[in-house]
Amino acid sequence: RQAKKPDELEVSILQKSPALSRLEYNLHTIVRLPNGVFAPYTSIPTNLLFFDASGATEEIWYYEVPLPEGRKSFSKTKPMQESDFDGCFAWWNDRTENTQAWKYDFKAAYDKAKSEAQPHWDAARTAEANANRNAKRVKELETQIQNINASLLDFSPAKQQAKVKQQIQDLKEEQKRTLAEERQEREIAKQEQTKRDSLYWCIYNLDQKNPIAQNDFEHLPPEQLVADIWRKEQRILEILGEIKDVLQTKPSKENL
Repeated sequence: RQAKKPDELEVSILQKSPALSRLEYNLHTIVRLPNGVFAPYTSIPTNLLFFDASGATEEIWYYEVPLPEGRKSFSKTKPMQESDFDGCFAWWNDRTENTQAWKYDFKAAYDKAKSEAQPHWDAARTAEANANRNAKRVKELETQIQNINASLLDFSPAKQQAKVKQQIQDLKEEQKRTLAEERQEREIAKQEQTKRDSLYWCIYNLDQKNPIAQNDFEHLPPEQLVADIWRKEQRILEILGEIKDVLQTKPSKENL
């Protein structure tokens, strides 16, 4: 099976265990480790989550352990050392926001998401209740139709048979309408639940970017990213042209 990314795993754990995320335990710190910590077994980045039992999560501190200068990742032959945590150890008891550390107001995000999701949650429950009532009515109508059919005798007068058949037809029409309403209400409930989930569960995505590291590639405006890529492409074409000129001016073996 393909391993989940750490942030996906965090979301999965916290969705299935709300007590860990908000109600009972305090997720106070997330330490992000650099690439290659568990190489060559996996290249997936690693986050360390720190909980305590002091109460509900209010805010989450992030600390991003930097790679040593000149290194792009750790490896099996050049693994992470205890000294690489020196900056984190120094910061731990004297926490300030900097280029490696930042704070996320989880309670504010939680309260906002819950407030925005609640109307959709209520609408979903109302629609589900309506659908259940309609489903119950469909069964009642089916029972009535069966009972009336059973009471209709072959030797009953034609006028009475016609009246009973019309009654059955009316009940079937009502049953058809009620079944359509049930399906419609269940679709409404499904849509409202989807809206609610999209507003609420996203707060458990702990892949929060460092707001202080504004020079991060991901934080650059799209037009700047396009311009940078275009300049690099132009430079590559220039280099290829220079290589082509060198090859064309180089004397061939036949001319030597």
